[in-house]
Amino acid sequence: MLGLLLLLVVQSITTALPLLLKQAIDVANGSAIEGTDKLTLPLKLPADPRDAIALFCWVIAALAVIGWAVNFGMRWYFTSVSRRVEADIRRAYVEHLVRLPLRFFHERRVGDLMSRAINDVEAIQRFLHQAFRMTLTGLLTFFLSLTVMCLIDWKLALLSLAPMPIMVLATNAVAGRVRDGYRLVQEQFATMTTRIQENLSGMRVVKANALEPRQIDGFARLNEQYVERNRALVVVRSLFFPFTGFLNGISMVVLLWLGGLRVIDESLTLGAFVAFNAYVIRMSRPLMMLGRMVDEYQRAVASLARIEAILQYPPEDRGSGSDREIVGEVELRHVSFAFPGDETPVLDDISLRIPAGDTLAIVGRVGSGKSVLARLLPRLLEPTSGEVLVDGTPVSAMPVAALRGAIGFVPQDSFLFSETIRENLLIGLDAGNPKADDIAPPDSTQAVAWAAEISQLAGDLADFPAGYETLVGERGVTLSGGQKQRAALARAVIREPRILILDDALASVDTHTEERILEGLRGIMRSRTTIIIAHRLSTVRDADHIILLEGGRIAESGTHDELVALAGLYADMHRRQSLNQELGDL
Repeated sequence: MLGLLLLLVVQSITTALPLLLKQAIDVANGSAIEGTDKLTLPLKLPADPRDAIALFCWVIAALAVIGWAVNFGMRWYFTSVSRRVEADIRRAYVEHLVRLPLRFFHERRVGDLMSRAINDVEAIQRFLHQAFRMTLTGLLTFFLSLTVMCLIDWKLALLSLAPMPIMVLATNAVAGRVRDGYRLVQEQFATMTTRIQENLSGMRVVKANALEPRQIDGFARLNEQYVERNRALVVVRSLFFPFTGFLNGISMVVLLWLGGLRVIDESLTLGAFVAFNAYVIRMSRPLMMLGRMVDEYQRAVASLARIEAILQYPPEDRGSGSDREIVGEVELRHVSFAFPGDETPVLDDISLRIPAGDTLAIVGRVGSGKSVLARLLPRLLEPTSGEVLVDGTPVSAMPVAALRGAIGFVPQDSFLFSETIRENLLIGLDAGNPKADDIAPPDSTQAVAWAAEISQLAGDLADFPAGYETLVGERGVTLSGGQKQRAALARAVIREPRILILDDALASVDTHTEERILEGLRGIMRSRTTIIIAHRLSTVRDADHIILLEGGRIAESGTHDELVALAGLYADMHRRQSLNQELGDL
């Protein structure tokens, strides 16, 4: 509101300046036309015309200084508001993104989501910073100028509006093309961003396979398509902007001719004619800038539509249960799961129960549904049918934060943030963990050391120059696969979760390190429900219960000794792995 008030003051000052010029010229020229006294500003003028002209100069100079100060304040307020709106939109967008279910990110490209958070939000900010202010300024300028012009000569004023119908039709024709064209430009920019992001994230693959020429050519094609789509917009703008100037030029020629005749006929003073033309020029500027305002507005509309498309996606169901203590009993009742658009189920009618504190191992061939089953428990995926229960309560009725705060999940593909090793491990002690607020820095140091010792990461840290303060590269690129997995394991263990899920979390470590890790985990696993997914049967042989998945169903179930004695698929896997181990020891 303050910005609008300052804008009104600025426009009042700029509207008054041509009137002062009119009065000064009439005083210097010694001319006055009856009926124009109402346009004379209330100034007490000296009798000497020279002194009067000097007074006009001082008043105009003072108004110019005041206008400069008020204009500065007006622009500062409008710019500040546009930046705050930009921050609010970006914050709302990111907050909504992190609350969306995992399946949303399976369907979207990272580059597209990034372009919406950066380019589209900036397009909205540009509109609020420039086009919105220009629109308000243009409207006030137009109506104030037109009002004074009508008081000077209403016939000439009406004649100055002759180009308006043509301008409205041209603007309406251009607006739709700009909006659609800019949407295509933003989509192409998202594609380019995705290609860059994939190349940077997969630089090892690019280098290892000598794919540089192929990736360069691919990006060059996308870049050229981006240029072509921008050229289509350039053609529209290049035609529209000069067209508005052409119409205004014709209008000014007609007004100059007719107004000059009125001055010759002495029906209009020279000062009034000069002021009238000043207002014509002021009124023509918003019309000439109309193309830019339409362009910025349509860009903002297209960008806002792209952002709203994400904001309208339903967020993750947070549940309605209470934050009661979770013991850790897990049960699946006739659970099936299929990916959207795929008629073949990944899991088919799975029923099992894991008593609190027990260890369940899941084995099977690649693609048998092991990882999908593990992701159902923390609701990273939702079952197509059936129920997943914790302590007898469906997980769909439990608050997601409370559920996931009680689960330590270690995926096979471990992700580390571009922070220190200590900070990556302490991420487990976040707001979702009720113990986080009770852990002071000394206690957190002990917790990090304890978790690193359990995961057998502590020995490797001794070789790092900065130890726990070693900065991890993007996505953990400075660590080996085994080190990343052990860091992820330490991050899960440090939370002391009631339920621990290890999704092939030891696949990248050698068998000797695996034995030491399992030895350290045994004390933790005794009091916690643990689900271990593994390909190496040596990892699961001490589990309380083992299930073997085949084709999305439980094909075999029992302890290690029972399954070996069954002489089925598990026994065959055990025999082959034992043979490979013996051959490796030779």
